Amino acid sequence: MSDERTIPPDQLKRMKVLIVDPNAFMRGVVADSLRRLTINSINATASAVEAFTVGRTFKPDLIFVDWDAGRMSGLEFTREVRRNTTGISRETPIILLAGVIAHDQLMSARQTGINEFLLKPVSAQGVLSRIEEVVLRPRKFIDSRNYVGPCRRRREDPNYAGPWRRLTDEPPKKAHSEQSKENAFKLRAIIDNLSAFADRSTEDRGAGIRAMYRMLQQNAAEVSRLGDETIDRVWSSSLRYIEGVGMTDTYDVEVVKYHFQTIAIILDMPEEAFIHRISVANELDRLVNKKIHSAHDKRSDVA
Repeated sequence: MSDERTIPPDQLKRMKVLIVDPNAFMRGVVADSLRRLTINSINATASAVEAFTVGRTFKPDLIFVDWDAGRMSGLEFTREVRRNTTGISRETPIILLAGVIAHDQLMSARQTGINEFLLKPVSAQGVLSRIEEVVLRPRKFIDSRNYVGPCRRRREDPNYAGPWRRLTDEPPKKAHSEQSKENAFKLRAIIDNLSAFADRSTEDRGAGIRAMYRMLQQNAAEVSRLGDETIDRVWSSSLRYIEGVGMTDTYDVEVVKYHFQTIAIILDMPEEAFIHRISVANELDRLVNKKIHSAHDKRSDVA
């Protein structure tokens, strides 16, 4: 087993990565994180079935698959790869993406043969940490009657300082105080309402966007009083996105919903996950800047 802590840049550049996710926006987010790591040989598909066709010729070194990979789930996709029925090498490392995961789902993922697990929202730092696990610290591949996949036991890494992100981790318990839980409950109710407005904006775009913007403004001070700088940043980022892009043709409701999803997940992160929290906020700031600049460029072209 390698003792290296970082993958050499030239090795990253040579990697071929397949992304399987039915959500086009999320495929783009993961691909963008990979490109920031200098990985440019990327193929993305909207379904597991499509991924089998692409994978036979693309021959990926690594696969990111969403828990909900279309008509076939991410676990079913992994199971088929491990059975060696798809044309993709059965030993290809597979990283499972999901917004949330319960303990029983975690156990199912382990049994299916997933190599690593990464909670969304993703960041380039989070993606790199998972790649380093499968490349620098690979587990022995097991091929037995009852199980096919990476060994489910592995030596714990004492140098790992990241948040709850791994298949061998247990969900964090008692990560927040009682007051924090009460504040989180209130914020979740607000996020639920915002998400409903986001869904409505697909039917009545203008009204939905205006309603979201008003609610974001009205609750900004309340969010600020929670004292969580990362959530405050993400909240401000969603406001800035709507201000900069909201009423243009480049407005993408998935960007707004991604902000709300991010806040919900941050609420569940233990306090020691501060590095990942900051990384996620930085990624969203960068994404919003990119979207706003793109919208301005298109308006300039029209003018």
